[in-house]
Amino acid sequence: MISLTKPLAWQWACKGRIYRVNLAFDNVLRWYDLLDRQDKTDAEKGVLGWHMFINADSVGPADRLKALEWINRYIGQQPYHDTSEDDGNIQIPGEAPMDYFSYSQDAPAIWSSIRAYYGIDLEEELGKLHWHKFCAMLDGLPSSTYFMRIVDIRRRARTGLEGQELTNLVNLQNYYVLDKYRNAKHSADAADFFAAWAASAIKK
Repeated sequence: MISLTKPLAWQWACKGRIYRVNLAFDNVLRWYDLLDRQDKTDAEKGVLGWHMFINADSVGPADRLKALEWINRYIGQQPYHDTSEDDGNIQIPGEAPMDYFSYSQDAPAIWSSIRAYYGIDLEEELGKLHWHKFCAMLDGLPSSTYFMRIVDIRRRARTGLEGQELTNLVNLQNYYVLDKYRNAKHSADAADFFAAWAASAIKK
């Protein structure tokens, strides 16, 4: 993570040689997308990850694994929160744990908020802006920015709300719901429909 006395890491040392590591924010996001893919084995992800970050033929398999382990630890460093035993979720009071934003689905809100607050166009920073600088800017966005307003809506508890206030929050949360929860609900609704349909067909 960012230090006021040491530069951010762009290199990895192995057996007396220094290798350039692509730790630009867009490359790290592609790595996280790769980790979530179900159509790739862990071995395939490891090979692809190596080519994404370092891509040096002179490094053996064992050292490649060490490099990826170091990279994963490094990009996961947080200044205020120990994520070593965390699953990446947050707890909303009175509700089950859930994710509160998506780098892909919320990309327009993230881009516009960083552009408005810092004057930085993330498209112009592709391949250049270090991951930890990107994270620091994202963490530093004020509550008034578009992205943080969306996050606040998703995190807001419905407990104690009534009438129009509750209706407004429900409508906003339904509008800004993350796709994975929307799709999960649609799948559950479809399953209920087909189950009821099958039951009625059996009775006939």
